[in-house]
Amino acid sequence: MKLYRFTLTPQSAMGTPLVGDTLFGQLCWAVRNRFGEARLIELLEGYTTQHPFMVVSDAFPEGFLPLPTLPSTFWETKTETDRKSLKKAQWVNISDAEKSAVKFWQECALQTNFQFKKENQDQFHNTIDRQTNTTGDGQFAPYSTELTWFGAQQKFDLYVVLDENRFSLEALQIVLQDVGNIGFGRDASIGLGKFRCENPQVVNFIQTNSNCYLTLANCAPQGLGLNKEHCYYQITTRFGRHGDIQALSSNPFKKPIILAKSAAIFTPENYQPRLFLGNGLGNVSYAQPEAVHQGYTPVLNLFVDFEHKDHK
Repeated sequence: MKLYRFTLTPQSAMGTPLVGDTLFGQLCWAVRNRFGEARLIELLEGYTTQHPFMVVSDAFPEGFLPLPTLPSTFWETKTETDRKSLKKAQWVNISDAEKSAVKFWQECALQTNFQFKKENQDQFHNTIDRQTNTTGDGQFAPYSTELTWFGAQQKFDLYVVLDENRFSLEALQIVLQDVGNIGFGRDASIGLGKFRCENPQVVNFIQTNSNCYLTLANCAPQGLGLNKEHCYYQITTRFGRHGDIQALSSNPFKKPIILAKSAAIFTPENYQPRLFLGNGLGNVSYAQPEAVHQGYTPVLNLFVDFEHKDHK
């Protein structure tokens, strides 16, 4: 397996955050539509037993990585600043990350002070009551949803762990472009979620004396032999929905899932370099029993000094 980094360029507003588990699901539908259901079933063999054919990350600003979810005692900073400013320092430049120890990443993020070029906008919807030819109350009441427009020059890095013995890079590029052309996430049918995804490059990010993993997507880390004392993460509850034609079924909703958010630090009892971490999740839907959810995440191998952190 190899870890690839793609450059993703938005072509329209986004209605759904570019998160890895959602994108994985839409890519599976793209595989089914492009290559047939039998091909998708073949690719998903062993998915829940540590044999994924593909693991997809969240999309991050081009050239940046998320700052790891670590307590403040792990950081060494020279810049005098308040807690609010520290919380805003969320992105570290990849070039700084490659040449600096993890404990200096927050200082690098403060110096770079990267800010997303994006704008949120409300889009209003309504449904016409054909008896009155106007809107009304209840299901006919007008409502709004939020769109996110990114700057004209804003691009993203998307990381994908790929087993090319099972699914080729060329095939992956085809289905990525299919999703980009059709639209990702909510309201794709009215023009949202369009993107281009190109320029795949092999990534090999392993720090000297690595002892832990930085996650790049939501994941399910249970049962992996982790050292709980040296794991740092935040959790999120995913209320998933089926996509494509299954979204129009009588029950498009999946079961709620609790996952660890991206940018988590997980430390194994016995470290070995790896490209992904987590579990493939089955039994996530009453309506589609064979459905799976991506509980895997691409990871970067880091060294964090857990023994000599600064006691602030």
